[in-house]
Amino acid sequence: MISLAVLIAVAPVFHPSPTLLSLREAQSSPQSQGTEPPKTKPPDDDFNLLAPEKKPDAAALARQARIQSEVNRRRTLLRLHQIGGYATLATMTATVVLGQLNYIDKYGGGGDIGTYRTPHTLVAYTAAGVFAATGILSVLAPNPFEKPLRLDTATLHKATMIVATAGMATQIVLGILTAGKEGTLAQRNFAVAHQIVGYTTLAATAAGFLVLTF
Repeated sequence: MISLAVLIAVAPVFHPSPTLLSLREAQSSPQSQGTEPPKTKPPDDDFNLLAPEKKPDAAALARQARIQSEVNRRRTLLRLHQIGGYATLATMTATVVLGQLNYIDKYGGGGDIGTYRTPHTLVAYTAAGVFAATGILSVLAPNPFEKPLRLDTATLHKATMIVATAGMATQIVLGILTAGKEGTLAQRNFAVAHQIVGYTTLAATAAGFLVLTF
């Protein structure tokens, strides 16, 4: 009986109070020890659906450099070609005007004084030279990009310039033949043909110039 009483008296010593248990749990928790629970990494939304681009090799870089060089050269030559177009149109207009005045002087009752004969010849050869140089600039301009044949301003320009080139060559031949028929009745016929071809050549040149300008 006495032993049972002793056990009952001592029992509270071996059973900690709820307050003591809470304190121990707080001390043993990760927050109290200065450590944080591991954080989960959010999903990465920054991803690429396309395959990574392949770096260009040496051949591709060389081809790109060649194309850029040809584009720059083409731009420069076509700019000079445009300037030559202005000069061609101006000299050809002067040639036709002086040729008409020379025709009137010789066959239109002007007395055949020959005032415009030499100026017409000089301006005509100048126009032919400028026309040829302008055409050469266009031919030498490289075209790095293939262009299908279609009806556009460039095609119309080429077509009118083909007509003008044929007319210019014909003019040179007719001019030489007309001068060689001096004193004959056939000279006037050659002069008329030379005059008609001259106006046709000027019209074709002006059309080709206006097609690209406007």
